[in-house]
Amino acid sequence: MTTLKKFWIYFLIFIASFIIISILTNLAMRENFKDITNYEVKLQSPEIVVTECKATYSHGYIKGSITNNTDKHLPLKYLQVDLYDKDGIYLGTKYKELKYFNVNETINFDISYSYSNIGKVVLDITDEMTKTEKNKFLNSIEDDKLRVALPIAGLLVFYTILP
Repeated sequence: MTTLKKFWIYFLIFIASFIIISILTNLAMRENFKDITNYEVKLQSPEIVVTECKATYSHGYIKGSITNNTDKHLPLKYLQVDLYDKDGIYLGTKYKELKYFNVNETINFDISYSYSNIGKVVLDITDEMTKTEKNKFLNSIEDDKLRVALPIAGLLVFYTILP
């Protein structure tokens, strides 16, 4: 019975420590975010309003809202966010799916990204995704030999770690 009580005490201490560390980490990282004021909205209709656009060196987020002021139902659209660095070099694209977008409806969005050194953001609405977000790392690898070597290297690492 005492072993079970010790286990629960240690378990609760672990959970409390995890929560406290997570809260302190979020508070410490919040100050590192800087506002990005260089963003461009390509469309006037539907109306895109950016309320918050912040970034650190390695990641960031964009919050805002989209209002359908086109006087017609939009069946399936995507919010496309193109990200550029400070020199204007294209870094990547993130998408947010907009389903069942009725007339005069407002949808809030929150898009996170993990690109470095963001300087400019361009927002647009498209009918379909042009690039896939899945397997972004493997799609960026052009050498077929490296695509084969990565899983083998991962298996070798697991084989050496596990007894």
